[in-house]
Amino acid sequence: MKPSETSQIVGGSPVHRASRWLSRVFSRLSLRARLVAAFTILIVTSASATIVIGDLVFGSKVVELARGKVDAGLNVADLAFAVWQDRMRQRSKIGARLMDLGEPPPFLCRTILEKPGLVDFALALSNDRATLILPAPSPSGSPLFGSDLTSNPKYADPAAECRLVELDRTGFPRHALAALVKKADETGLGASGLVVVPPEGVAWLGYDRESEPGLMLAAASATQDGRHLVLGALLNERRDFVSTPLDVLWATPEGERFVATLFLGSRAIASSAPERRLSDELSPEIAQPVLLQGVRQHGTADIHGTTYYAAYMPLMSYESEPVGILGIGAREEVYVDVRNRTLTLFSSLIVAGMIFGFLMSYLFSAWLIKPVAALAEGMHKVAEGDLDYKVRFHAADELGRLARAFNIMVRKVRERDIRLREMTEERLTQVEKQVSIGRLAAGVAHEINNPLTSVLTLSHLLLKHTDEDDSRHEDLEIIVQETTRCRDIVRNLLDFARERPTQMREVDVNQVVRDTLVLVSRYEGIDKVKIDLALTPDPLSVLADPKQLQQVITNLVTNAAEACPGGGTVTISSDEDSSGDFAVIRVADTGRGIPKGYLDRVFEPFFTTKGSSRGTGLGLSVSLGIVRKHNGTIDIASQEGKGTTVTVTLPRFGRTSE
Repeated sequence: MKPSETSQIVGGSPVHRASRWLSRVFSRLSLRARLVAAFTILIVTSASATIVIGDLVFGSKVVELARGKVDAGLNVADLAFAVWQDRMRQRSKIGARLMDLGEPPPFLCRTILEKPGLVDFALALSNDRATLILPAPSPSGSPLFGSDLTSNPKYADPAAECRLVELDRTGFPRHALAALVKKADETGLGASGLVVVPPEGVAWLGYDRESEPGLMLAAASATQDGRHLVLGALLNERRDFVSTPLDVLWATPEGERFVATLFLGSRAIASSAPERRLSDELSPEIAQPVLLQGVRQHGTADIHGTTYYAAYMPLMSYESEPVGILGIGAREEVYVDVRNRTLTLFSSLIVAGMIFGFLMSYLFSAWLIKPVAALAEGMHKVAEGDLDYKVRFHAADELGRLARAFNIMVRKVRERDIRLREMTEERLTQVEKQVSIGRLAAGVAHEINNPLTSVLTLSHLLLKHTDEDDSRHEDLEIIVQETTRCRDIVRNLLDFARERPTQMREVDVNQVVRDTLVLVSRYEGIDKVKIDLALTPDPLSVLADPKQLQQVITNLVTNAAEACPGGGTVTISSDEDSSGDFAVIRVADTGRGIPKGYLDRVFEPFFTTKGSSRGTGLGLSVSLGIVRKHNGTIDIASQEGKGTTVTVTLPRFGRTSE
């Protein structure tokens, strides 16, 4: 079964069923209710679509805003890291120059380590010694940050301005800082950058982190006599390093909405969020592209149930290889709240616009329906016959033009009604006159019929008793013949004029044509034209009332004769159509024809071009009614000056379904 057939069986598709249901519902509403409903549907759908689109747009814009914020934080962090790295390299170069000048370590301590937070330690290296130079502890006795070497008890000396610690020089070649020193020797300009220090290297320096590697920002410079000065700061648990971009960009309480985290590889080692566990691992989907490809990544981070929009950038070592990741996140709930407040304001404006639209649609429908209601009332008045009614609605728009056109139409109808009434009265007078003449003619024919019967009877008796050799025999035959013809004419006239109900029966069209010609043979004007018959040799049977069909042919023949006042030819033909299911009767004349402008009006009642003295204008209209009653058609083709052809088509008896 085809889908279309299935749809017809189940009543159409759901869309079609819904459309039909809406059509039925709307058809029961007033025009005003339809307008209000249409405007309401339009406003609600457009407003809903606007709110949905606004939610999507605001959501995407909020995400873009959050990403822009964290990207800005990464940019600041990247710049701060470069500044720290450059400053540490410059300090290492200054320290190496002071060592060339023979300055003692305390002077180096005051000069190089005067700003706690930038450098944790200074390491002076020679061929056989490694001296760790540490700053004095803070006045409060507490470390400045978690990786402060002064947290080691063996380095604690509150009375010392600067502490010098001799380390095992033989362990340094295995230390990761040795590669940085080697690079400083190769460049001759010093070297700085991130260094991943293994756990044993962290412990060698004195940090209390023997079980985990450290990420260190370090710089190294060589002296002229082959010694080296190494400056460094361990970034593990260095909250000041990760908080720098937050403090620069968001020094206000707004900074609480952001968090920064430092990762060594994919493991967190420092964070501005106190509640973050430093053992947290970054997801492989984020860590791998950042560490392997060195590109920034965006994503979301969940820190103890709080979601952040986050961005991550790689941290490059002094050898330009990714060794860590810095991530900055913006608290999602803050931006969700911004989005919700913005969407609430936007939705409120839309709803206010909807309410305003409802009011305007209601007022507009009232304004629009008022003239329509006035026009409807005017049409009702005119339909009841009040042709003096006038719509009093003045406007310059289409409704105003419609009201003026309605008033003009009513005036034209009233004028036409007056003219039609006058013409109808005149035509009815002529019809009544002709009906009276017809009745008088029928009465006279009836009176004449009796004497004709007597004359015919006596003529038959005289003819019967007269020999054929008698000279009066031929005269009597003429009398009998003409009297019989007169009797047939009178009888046909009486039959034609007699009022009786329609009697449908099988009749031969050709015989009806012949009987009609006998009836109209003495009609005025028939004797001036030539009658040509072109009837089929075989009968053409139709189901018809012969008298009504005779009336149609009479009207057509007399009209054809009157169309040829100076003489002409009237051709009456019959035939069947190409299918054989219909009988076709044609009455054609060679008269003056019908003007082209009158062809569309010839079947109108009382329309005539003969003048009131010669016609009523009812012949063709009556003929049209009779032919339609017989399930047939009647057509007229005419050329002015060449003649007219009238074609009557009737269903053949027994050949077509009634």
